[in-house]
Amino acid sequence: MTHINGDPGEEPGDRQVYQALSTLSDDFIIYAQKKLVRGSKERNPDYVIVHPDLGVIVLEVKDWIKIEKIDEKHAWVYRSSNGRIEQETSPVEQARGAALILASKLEDDLALRNYAGKLNFPYRYAGVLPQLPMSTITWLEKAWGEGAVLGKNHLNPDKLRENIEQIPTPFFAPMTMRELNAVRAILDPCLRISNRGNGAFKGVYDLEQEAIARERIGNQADLPSMGQLESSGNEKTSQTSFITGTTPSVLNRLGRLENTTPEEVKELREPGYIRLVRGFAGTGKTDVLILRAHYIKQQYPDKKILVTTFNRPLLDERLIPELTDLADVYSFDALCSSVFQKKHGTWVLPQSTEGVVARLAISNPLVEEFGQRFLAEEIIWIKENQLNSRQKYLNTHREGRAGTSRSLSRKKKAQVFDLFDCYQDELHAISPHDWPDLHEKVLRELNDDTEPDKQYDVILVDEAQHFAPTWIRILRHFLKPDGALFLCDDPSQSVYRLFSWRQRGIEVVGRTRWLRVPYRNTRQIFEAAFSLIVANPLARKMMEESEDFILPDLENDHLRDGELPQVYHFKNTVDEKEFIQGKVADLIKSGLLPSEIAIMHTQKHVIHSYHDAAQKGILVDDLRRRTGMEFPAVIIPRVQDLVDRDTQYNWEDDQARQQLTFYMAMTRARDHLYLLYEQKWPKPFEPIQSKVVWHVN
Repeated sequence: MTHINGDPGEEPGDRQVYQALSTLSDDFIIYAQKKLVRGSKERNPDYVIVHPDLGVIVLEVKDWIKIEKIDEKHAWVYRSSNGRIEQETSPVEQARGAALILASKLEDDLALRNYAGKLNFPYRYAGVLPQLPMSTITWLEKAWGEGAVLGKNHLNPDKLRENIEQIPTPFFAPMTMRELNAVRAILDPCLRISNRGNGAFKGVYDLEQEAIARERIGNQADLPSMGQLESSGNEKTSQTSFITGTTPSVLNRLGRLENTTPEEVKELREPGYIRLVRGFAGTGKTDVLILRAHYIKQQYPDKKILVTTFNRPLLDERLIPELTDLADVYSFDALCSSVFQKKHGTWVLPQSTEGVVARLAISNPLVEEFGQRFLAEEIIWIKENQLNSRQKYLNTHREGRAGTSRSLSRKKKAQVFDLFDCYQDELHAISPHDWPDLHEKVLRELNDDTEPDKQYDVILVDEAQHFAPTWIRILRHFLKPDGALFLCDDPSQSVYRLFSWRQRGIEVVGRTRWLRVPYRNTRQIFEAAFSLIVANPLARKMMEESEDFILPDLENDHLRDGELPQVYHFKNTVDEKEFIQGKVADLIKSGLLPSEIAIMHTQKHVIHSYHDAAQKGILVDDLRRRTGMEFPAVIIPRVQDLVDRDTQYNWEDDQARQQLTFYMAMTRARDHLYLLYEQKWPKPFEPIQSKVVWHVN
């Protein structure tokens, strides 16, 4: 089906033309009722058509039912409403005027002009009069141009493309994809993507991104009913795996994850309309969400919109600056705090689970036996799945716990729950709650008698892979009963949580769209990072949850080419820091701003070390806080320290977890990626070896 933007006019003939154009193939891009402005000139043609082989076509539609006489530019039209004959400019002449304005707008773009200053592709125009008999259309063609007048018979779907091709044009020349996207961005400036810092042009939303962003809310033809989803959710659709070399034992364990889904989540009934947009790093999910918010506000100005995410830097640096005027933009924890304060009249800062576990380890040696990180993650998992009773926890299958921990015997699970009780005592001695407790309290209060201050017609969630089942249930209280939920996620970046969407209580089969082109990175950077994904069992499980999963398009013409990621070996940290200082100076000299350079890691001691040494303005941060963010240049020092091997995890699962984190770190880089290490290159990261340049001293 064709890509058609906008709505038809009120006249029956205009709606008839709209319906006919909607039957064209999907290589047609059509703009209905498009306003064209250049300088003091303005036109409002009924349709602008863009096609890679046919160029740009302007159509003007008239609902005339009787014409008394004509000349080269006019018609004398009989008006049945008053019985009078009135002079009108011919639709062909009106279309011509609009086409000239559009051509001038296009010629303003240097990329669209040839050496003579003219467009590289043709533009043409025609009038459409669907209420007149063909005998009249033939008569009009003699004065206004053969092929430049279309009637009802010309709109037949079987002949429509052929008739459009017959509209007169001075020459024939195909459009390149870059020209096509440039025209789209001129016709709809919202499709331009600019650098948030300096306003520099970065690119244009592709057709798939635009189509997702502009889906109508509650499109019954596109979104299945609840009954359809419930039946489809019980059927397993076979598909060819996108990854090879995964051992059956890991897949079997991952396949049993659904057993961990709590009954409260299984009983969840999601709102009427849900769309999940999935894509690998850099495919433009956040850009699509922003465009979606603009579209909804434009088409449905009275609808209340909420945009939320877990990621605070993403919220502060992208969503708030770009969407504050269109929607309410809050972090998920801010939504929870608003409910808590409404109920209790005050705010109590939650404790960090990791911090409380560290306190507990001082007096309880069993904590170190299990490992502080493992125990903290297990406690969060217990609370987010509402397994707070001993029997419920012991009876819940948790082998692999989302594929990132070891299995536990019943005896070990009992010991873990003993530690959980001790943790709760330690927590309550210093604070009423930790973050998982806060979320559980908020959900309970919402389920009882506390209502949010505001409910929304549409909620858009960015970086949704971080959302736990409890969070989704909380979010539903902020959504009107007939509201729409728009989710963007990258399962390969689930560095905090690895819940499937079914575990969260939402069926995504039939409701998922994949973005395929990783625009953010150069082809070389993404291919190196993606090598960590193709053999990763966790990525496989999460990505193949939706039956329509597709591989990223690494052959796309719009992928930028650049230098291969550079890997440097150093004898010690002193040499590494000296290299970074020199490299940063070179990057700034080449034109980058300090704010466009990032040094990232996961270990606090590494982050603190380089924070003190970094030039002012350069970001030094935990890479896990930067999902959804991008920087022209990224430096990852001490790569060997990213592999924080923990014997509490089985090696296969732990390696998969390490690879996902490193993949996420690498894909923060748009143009330049520098990987620095001492000692030996870590084994989990060996898949990238053939896709980088090695500098070994």
